[in-house]
This record gives sequence, structure tokens and C-alpha cells, in this order.
Amino acid sequence: MKKKIKIIFMGTSKFAAYHLKGLINNLYNKVSCVITKPDTYANRGYKLTFNSVKKIAIKYKINILQPESLNSLKLIKDIIKYQCDIIVVVDYGLLIPNKILNIPKLFCINIHASLLPRWRGSAPIQRALLANDLKTGISIIKMNNFLDEGDIIYQIEYNILLYDTYGSLYKKLAILGLEGLLFIIKKISKGEQIKFKSQNIKMIKPTYAKKISKIECKLNWNLPAKKLECMVRAFNPRPGTFFIIKNKRFKVWQAEVINNFNNDYITKTPGTILLINKYGIQINTISGILNIQIIQPSGKKQMNIQNFLNFNQYKIFFKKNNIII
Repeated sequence: MKKKIKIIFMGTSKFAAYHLKGLINNLYNKVSCVITKPDTYANRGYKLTFNSVKKIAIKYKINILQPESLNSLKLIKDIIKYQCDIIVVVDYGLLIPNKILNIPKLFCINIHASLLPRWRGSAPIQRALLANDLKTGISIIKMNNFLDEGDIIYQIEYNILLYDTYGSLYKKLAILGLEGLLFIIKKISKGEQIKFKSQNIKMIKPTYAKKISKIECKLNWNLPAKKLECMVRAFNPRPGTFFIIKNKRFKVWQAEVINNFNNDYITKTPGTILLINKYGIQINTISGILNIQIIQPSGKKQMNIQNFLNFNQYKIFFKKNNIII
């Protein structure tokens, strides 16, 4: 016998909004309420903006709660009022307190964009790319009061492609996350047993995906070319990698590693421009050569190197043997 599962959804980002929309259109559940962060002001504080989750909730006329604090007594009373079976949490951005985790009739579940226990924390997709991981995926866990440490309900693996970026992985893992979530909701609706597996028995040492800092986005030519190429992909489309030459900042959106090169280049200082042509700007690193293919001058749009070199104003910066910092 199928039962329509009553759900409260908690989330904030576009990643979360994708899951919310999928749940709203699912036959096996009803989303009774959405909890999301308070509205923010954009354009120097003049315009009140709604996040992606709130926009979806408004479109489908779902009740919305936007607490300043998750420990609010009023919030707890409001959640209890809905008598939900489960709470689904996707990228809310705050640790959910026990007093909320204990409210649903069944449990709270979280969709996390990594194969836990690898990359617990706020930036799992970017950290996987930075580490040059060969695979990632999504994990659906039963939440506890520790960060991403709950028992695993379901996982889906994804093999990272050579040219995957943060942007492409974000979309692919959102699709997998919703697929896994709907699978679990259907099982619950049909009364099937849900099995839980402790993260500790996987014998995998946990790693932590700390928030990305701006200082990490600057290309350091004393790192190997492969590491820099991983940075470019991990920070595309945001926040973007950059370098500085003659006090001018340039963002890099696509690059490749060149391993077959003249041995004379080995003696060149890391950061030295070795070659410039329509295929890219080749820069020496501590190990290997990074070929920049798509670049963005400050205040301009992204462009390939062939178009970039048509601007005479930039040619004075990019000459063979110039050094980039």
C-alpha cells in the first residue's frame, strides 16, 4: 500500500531548488512547507532578493518559513504543526540542531554532493576537483547532530570527466541527487525497509571540504601545471582563478597541461611566458607547462586567446619571457 509522504524541505541554493522542484512534482510525497534562509539585499543593499528555493516555493504556493535562527522556539512549534514524516535537507548552509532533527515521525535526510565520508563540509564538489579525484557522487544520509556524519542510506557514484568543471559537476550531481532522493521516497511510501550503514565501517579516512577562500583562487606558478589546471576547473564558474601581470588582473576559465616541451624550458623561472599563439598562452610552472585557452581581462567578457590577442592594449603585457606573478 502506497502512502503519500509528508515532507518539510530545507535548503537555500540552486542545487537545493532543483531537488525541491523534483519533490513537488513527485507522486509519492507532498511538500507541506519550505524552510529557507532570510532574504538578502543586493545591488549595494537597495534591492531585496529571494533565493532560488523561495522562488520555487512561491511559484507552487508552498508555505515558507525563513527563521533568523534554527533554535527559535516559534520555528520548532511551526515545524511540529505540520506533522511531517521526514525533513529533507539540501544545502541549507547551517548545522541542523537536534531539536529539529527529532521532530519528524521518521527521520531527517540530507543529500550531500560527495561519496561520504570523503569531503564532508561546505565545498565537496570543488575539493574533489582540486584533489584531482577520479570519481565523486552523491550520498543520502540519515542526519545526526554532527557535520555530514550520519548513517548512509544511499549513494550514487559518478566518474569525473577530464574536462568537468565545478559548473558541470554541480548540474550532474544535482540530477543524481534528485534521482537518489526520489528512489528513497518511493521506498518509504511503499513501506519498504530503509537500511542504514555507518560511515565508520567503510574504513575510509574522512576528508573535509572547507569553504573556498579568495586567496586559493590566485594561480601560483610554483605549483605543478596539473594542480593549476585542477584549480581552473574547480573554480569555474565561481569564484574563478586569476593571475596578475604588471598590476593587471586576468581571470582564467580554461587551461590545459602540456607535458611535451623543450628541455630548455625547465630552467625558466616559474611564471615565465614561454610561447603565445592563437592556441594559448604557455606559462612555465614548477613542473610542466600550463596553456591558457580562455581568459578574461578585468571588466571584460571571457574570450579565447585568438580573440584576446586582437586587443593591442593587452599585447604589451603578454610577451615572451615576461614573468607573471
